[in-house]
Amino acid sequence: MKTLKTSSYFVTLLALLLIFILTTLQFAYFPSSIHAEIYDEKKLDEIKKEKEDTHKKIEEAQKEQEKYSAQVEEVEEKLLTAFGQLTELNSSLAEAKSSYDKTTLMLVSNKQEIEQIEIELKEKNDKLDIRIAEIYKAKNRSFLDVLLKSEGFIEFISRLKLMNLLLRQDLEIIEDIRNRKTRLLVINKNILDLQEKQQKEKQRIEKLIALSEQNKREIEAIYNEKLDLFSQAKANKDALIAMENQLSTKETEITNILQGYNYGTAPTGKLLWPANGKISSGFGPRTSRNTGRTRMHNGIDIYAPLGTPVIAADSGQVLKAEYYGGYGLIVLVYHGGGVATYYAHLSSYSVSVGQFVQKGQIIGYVGNTGYTTGYHLHFEIRIDGIPKNPRDYL
Repeated sequence: MKTLKTSSYFVTLLALLLIFILTTLQFAYFPSSIHAEIYDEKKLDEIKKEKEDTHKKIEEAQKEQEKYSAQVEEVEEKLLTAFGQLTELNSSLAEAKSSYDKTTLMLVSNKQEIEQIEIELKEKNDKLDIRIAEIYKAKNRSFLDVLLKSEGFIEFISRLKLMNLLLRQDLEIIEDIRNRKTRLLVINKNILDLQEKQQKEKQRIEKLIALSEQNKREIEAIYNEKLDLFSQAKANKDALIAMENQLSTKETEITNILQGYNYGTAPTGKLLWPANGKISSGFGPRTSRNTGRTRMHNGIDIYAPLGTPVIAADSGQVLKAEYYGGYGLIVLVYHGGGVATYYAHLSSYSVSVGQFVQKGQIIGYVGNTGYTTGYHLHFEIRIDGIPKNPRDYL
């Protein structure tokens, strides 16, 4: 008998401990002074200070970007000049090569002409040698031999004169050919001199092109370096601008929340009814039909069909939107001044943590997730973590 009483005592103690733990877990959703931790002026000042610092960095980044932009433009001008010089030099080289090739053709043609003149000169010299030999033979014939021959003396003299005339003509032709050859040799020398000059000019231009290409490569390297620095400066500025925009958004959200809250004053008769339905279970102690035990019901249950819209009772920020044990899908909205509302057993929610919601905005839909016997909305109001009867504020 004593053992039975002891066991009953421990069961009762365990039940009380369980109730305490569950109550503590519920209170964990509503920490006291939560407004002071999240939306106090210190945090807003920190955001403003960070935004101010970021704006200064943006101005510095803008100056840096402008500096590199000017440098890029300056180097770009040099690069364009280098391209122009290189194009001009390549054009000059093409002209020099063309002139050199033409001179080479002239040299070949002149050489062929000299070779032809040498052939003509040899032929004329050969004929001249024959003619000189004939004249020599004619002059050495004796007078008696001339008389004995059928040809007369006058004919002999005439023939000898003709041979001398032809000899003089041959000598003149040979002299003319030699003069032509001399002129061609002079021309050939001049062409060779010209070709040598053209070759030197071509080599000079090729050296200038090599230097110009090297200069262009160096300028291109500097240009790419400056362009990279400009791109980095722009990316840095864009990142800072994005950061500033995020800070501005955060600043606006917090400012709106701070301005929308009635700090230090609990809502009285101003909260909206969270769902269209009737109360099926009120606030206060409630006895379980299954266990017969009595425990505190920290809110009210509003009966409504599945999918009935659930609205925010007041404006605020969503602190929780998740599945939470026996409460199923829940949404917790903080309204400032230590006031928060709690919506449980939802079939789904349409908000996210950190989102600012307006009074009357749909935040979810009625369901029966978690531990429940039917479709309904469990609705709580807590002030500084302490449960309050929602009917006093609806």
